[in-house]
Amino acid sequence: MRIAGRSCTLLSTAALAVAMTVGLARVGFAQGATPTAANDDVGLAYPTDLHSGDCDNLSAEPVERLADLLLPDWVAGLTQGNGTDIVAADFGNAPIPVAVGTTEVNIPLADIVAGKHAINVERPGADNPEDSVACANIGGVVDEHGDLFVGLSESNGSGHNGVVWLHDNGTGTTIVVFLAHPDEAAGIATALAALAAAEAAATPVGTPAATPITRANATPVT
Repeated sequence: MRIAGRSCTLLSTAALAVAMTVGLARVGFAQGATPTAANDDVGLAYPTDLHSGDCDNLSAEPVERLADLLLPDWVAGLTQGNGTDIVAADFGNAPIPVAVGTTEVNIPLADIVAGKHAINVERPGADNPEDSVACANIGGVVDEHGDLFVGLSESNGSGHNGVVWLHDNGTGTTIVVFLAHPDEAAGIATALAALAAAEAAATPVGTPAATPITRANATPVT
């Protein structure tokens, strides 16, 4: 097993798949927002494994340990108040943040599909597959580019979902897992608004100089 770096092409295609899968945002997890299970997971890693079987009957031991899924650093920067490099005016819209992990396994994609496997994502700190937050059954037809996309569905009412991208490398497979929780967008929006307000308050406002008033000479009265 080899944990791989993410390529730009890989991420741009899969990010589109995530955007189509995660759906609409509802309520958030940051300051002043309705708390969700995701609130405790900021900055933590989601353990992820490839199992034989399916999501209803996972093998007791994983076939492969995959890379942990991590949210981007800016999520903790915003929601935990230490995003010193984040400028609200340059940030853009408040998105649904996505936790990502990329792994290369020495199993051909055809064998993963034909062997009936599933990818299970556990909550941070979990120690068994029953603590799953999302799971994906691997199946379908690999396209002409060697790619297969499958959806992650929520487990145990977690609200998490996402996409798994599997790419055939010939003798092995690159597996990229994307995980999102729609509720998290509102928390990002709340934190972003607070950051924007703080930045505005810290910006000095100059006091315009007073314009001198010229008085006309009085006309003497005789």
